[in-house]
Amino acid sequence: LAASGAARAAASPPTSPRAAPKVGALRLRKCAPPSRRRPAPRASGDDTAPAAAVTEPPSPASDDDAPGSSPTFGSFSVPAVKRLQTRTLAVMFFTYLSIYFVRKPLSVVKAPMQDALGLSTGAIAGIDSAFLGLYAVGQLVLPSLGDRLGAKKMLVAGYVLSATAVALFALASDPALLLIAWGVNGVAQSLAYPLHVKVLSPWFAPTQRGTAMGVWATSQQVGGVLSTALAAFTLGVFGWRFAIGAPAALTLVAALLLTRITVDPPWCKLEAKVVDDVDVDGGNSVDGGNSVSSDSSARSVVVGDCDWRPPVGMREVLRIPKLAALMASYFFVKIVRYCLIFWLPFYLARECGMGVAAAGYMSCLFDLGGVLGGVATGVVGDKHFPGKRTVLGAYMCFALTIAVLLYQSASQMSLFVNGAVMALIGMLVAGPDALLGSSSIADTCEAAGYGAEVLGTASGLVNGAGSVGAVLQGALTAWIASTYGWGALFGTLAAMSALAVLTLLASVPETSKVSARTAAAA
Repeated sequence: LAASGAARAAASPPTSPRAAPKVGALRLRKCAPPSRRRPAPRASGDDTAPAAAVTEPPSPASDDDAPGSSPTFGSFSVPAVKRLQTRTLAVMFFTYLSIYFVRKPLSVVKAPMQDALGLSTGAIAGIDSAFLGLYAVGQLVLPSLGDRLGAKKMLVAGYVLSATAVALFALASDPALLLIAWGVNGVAQSLAYPLHVKVLSPWFAPTQRGTAMGVWATSQQVGGVLSTALAAFTLGVFGWRFAIGAPAALTLVAALLLTRITVDPPWCKLEAKVVDDVDVDGGNSVDGGNSVSSDSSARSVVVGDCDWRPPVGMREVLRIPKLAALMASYFFVKIVRYCLIFWLPFYLARECGMGVAAAGYMSCLFDLGGVLGGVATGVVGDKHFPGKRTVLGAYMCFALTIAVLLYQSASQMSLFVNGAVMALIGMLVAGPDALLGSSSIADTCEAAGYGAEVLGTASGLVNGAGSVGAVLQGALTAWIASTYGWGALFGTLAAMSALAVLTLLASVPETSKVSARTAAAA
């Protein structure tokens, strides 16, 4: 019966959008507006072009369909959809985690590398600046190629280039070669975050996206901790060259996994034929007055946005309403986050009297708070702020403003108070960071009538603006702390958090199709 209902839906023209109630843990999601809809959605696994129009009726698909396979057209049950979503999220979590293994080890091996090669402190700083500067420029420019040439192709190319650059860095001794290799590594890595966002977003409905992206964003903290621990261990056993070069092999493994992913969810083939409304209480699917019995294991579930549309130029993407406010918000949030990441161990050692090792372990509480903040923000945003997650981000940045102002005093009280406030700050800054870099971008694009065709470019622009803040914080932090003291620095970070509150509120979409649909369903 479910298959016959899907067939009748395929034969009837698309109807006007209507609110769709819940199907289990998922919500049915409409295709693009008719004015932007293409004749046929892109085929699963095709990264560059639309597929031929599908005319044959759908047939049930097996629950065993996996992202790397080519499932038949047909209904995808709720358990099958969840399983495919989980597999894809797990793969993308690992692939982004792996990028930290060609990023973080340098911070561990700087001292022995400097001693072995006789490098000046200025040369070390230049290597860092080459990476951060080219990373920021790359995020502003390169992710748009993912919209035009294909996200999978660009991700694989970026990962292979990054691993190659790090291997050359590990073999080099000349300061100029070291700078060039690490700069190339920065350019190659600039593709990773925005194109992961582009690939992941269509797999999840708007009411699931915050949670999914929040979980995925914790790969940053997990990758940072694991890569640092591995670099520290291999440094002591094999030396600095092996410690920085060997982890590149994991990035090559990730590149191989990326070649196997399916960019578009297989059920996206059903978007032009999905039943508009599902009467959950009565167990009936309704389409154009035709009532069809269905059960929870055979309902058609459509999530994400995978209609193929031609790529959009950067000028048009920059004109998307509220996108500039998102860019400004991420600029301020990244200044605060990266200042604390890079300078907390130094502050704890110099101002709180801790040993270097103890300060390093203590600063891990900031990352642990960040894991909790990323996941919690996603869950709360999906439940209470659908389509308007930046409002939640503004609340968190307001609380962050107060916490940062109080931290200097709290750090002088006791280890427990110091650690608790540090973890709280980590949670409050990681939440806005996670939603600004992923789910809020998709919300903003959807509210303006766009979909996956702009996600690579839009994510690159927003993350690029954040990376500019990360680059500038280094000089800003050192100048303020040395000239005016740590109290002035924490006051500056509080001011940046307050500015983020204003820009986050300014970035809320004026009309949210997501929130309107959710309210109607409720």
